[in-house]
Amino acid sequence: MSEPAGRAPQPVDAKVLIGGEWYQKDDRLESLNPATGEVIGYAPLCNREDVELAVRAAREAQPSWAALPLDRRIGHLETLRGLVAQEGDALASLITQESGKPLQEAHFLEVLGTLDFITGLCKGAPAYLADRRVRAGNPLLWGKRHWVRRVPLGVLGVISPWNLPLAIPMGQILPALLAGNTVVFKPSEFAPLVGTKLAGLFHRAGFPPGVLNLVTGGPETGVHLVEGGLDGLLFTGSTGAGLQIQARLAPRLIPTELALGGKDAFLVLPDAPFARTVSGAAWAACFGTGQACTSAERFFVPTGMKDRFAAAVAAKVGSLRVGNGMEEGVEVGPLISPQQLERVEAHVQEAVSRGARLLCGGQRLPGPGFFFQPTVLLDVPLDCALMREETIGPVVPIAGYTDLDEAVRWINDSRYGLSASIWTADVERGLALGRRLAVGTVWINDVSYTHARAQLPWGGMKQSGSGRTHWLGSLHELTSIQLLGADRGQREGELWWFPYSSDGLDLARRIRFLLTEGLAGRLTNLIPFLKDLVKVRGTR
Repeated sequence: MSEPAGRAPQPVDAKVLIGGEWYQKDDRLESLNPATGEVIGYAPLCNREDVELAVRAAREAQPSWAALPLDRRIGHLETLRGLVAQEGDALASLITQESGKPLQEAHFLEVLGTLDFITGLCKGAPAYLADRRVRAGNPLLWGKRHWVRRVPLGVLGVISPWNLPLAIPMGQILPALLAGNTVVFKPSEFAPLVGTKLAGLFHRAGFPPGVLNLVTGGPETGVHLVEGGLDGLLFTGSTGAGLQIQARLAPRLIPTELALGGKDAFLVLPDAPFARTVSGAAWAACFGTGQACTSAERFFVPTGMKDRFAAAVAAKVGSLRVGNGMEEGVEVGPLISPQQLERVEAHVQEAVSRGARLLCGGQRLPGPGFFFQPTVLLDVPLDCALMREETIGPVVPIAGYTDLDEAVRWINDSRYGLSASIWTADVERGLALGRRLAVGTVWINDVSYTHARAQLPWGGMKQSGSGRTHWLGSLHELTSIQLLGADRGQREGELWWFPYSSDGLDLARRIRFLLTEGLAGRLTNLIPFLKDLVKVRGTR
């Protein structure tokens, strides 16, 4: 059963998991409930030595884990899936208490999403990781055989954020492990207890010691992990932090997958299904208190319908129930921190001072917790921070457009390129428009629903990141390619080996003609080619 709203949970004193053993530390960080400001637990503040110990444990465990047959690794994931299902209520409650999101969102977006992802990953992994026989396609290489296989990178770091503290790390850790890597995982300092709970599930599922290691702490702990001698890193967070990480790892050519910021656009066409579009706008901006990377943060609406649309969205957004996510019926929880509250407030105030019309909300709420009213603004200038920089809050900033091509240019005029949605009764027109947007994902008449599907890629363009995570294709990004080639070894040598001779040079020229000439040229050169081939073969 979930913790009753209003009743402070007993603070948890969490540990870290390194090499299959749980450790406590005297240095700790606090985990706060953003709805109440209360301390709900403590987590170790790991230093450089702790991180180095975790990386060593992962490196020692990696060869034997990679050698384990794939079906055995899949078996561990299936056991883990059963534990996630069994612990679903406890997981959702902890997610809500630590990140603030409503309990229903914790179930739908995190617990159910994780279960769905594990199912798809286990089902599809054998095809993605199987050795593949390939043909060279050159007649000179007949008799040789070749296979392409996937080889684990080694020890990977996973640094994850607080906004989806279960679904995001699971979407990265699980493919990494299934591909034969081992992992050192650092959760956000705002959600260390969810990270500890996650690591505990891996431990209970019987993963061998050192396969998954947990370190907790603040930004310094993350820096120690980045500098800890990893073979690859998966990072989800701000664009600024991602750029710093890439700069640190680039000199050593360490592969990185960076899932960074977004400033997602919501493009309404004149024929959009009105009721669904209004409902979609309210949800796209306010689910997760607007703190998801794919929350819609820029709304472009035809000038002729913007007043009607904005009024309808304001009526829906203004009626959303704000409060502690543990309370039944609450739809919008708190922001994660006082700093985030100040950022949202500053963006809204700047837009209003520049002439935007405030239709609802616009204020922080009194009392404990970090709450901001769900907000709708109309006629927001395009050069406001609210339309240019990540706001990460429950805000709907609307701008009108008269020319669709101009709206497309506005959408693409951003350093971010994560995702966007298009709303229209003409799906084919929407798809054509989607192909013009410089973003990683485009949804037509829907938004932010593909995150947990293992069959569908997740990631952005431009400064929204690099690589694709949370899908089967990441099994390829989290491995290296190895080519195996084999000859039966029955000839003394090859045509291009020593000794070199005029006959060998003539043969090379004949082959060039055979590879590039038309049919008549190939027929002309075929007999001379065969004669030269017999001569050269005679010397081998």
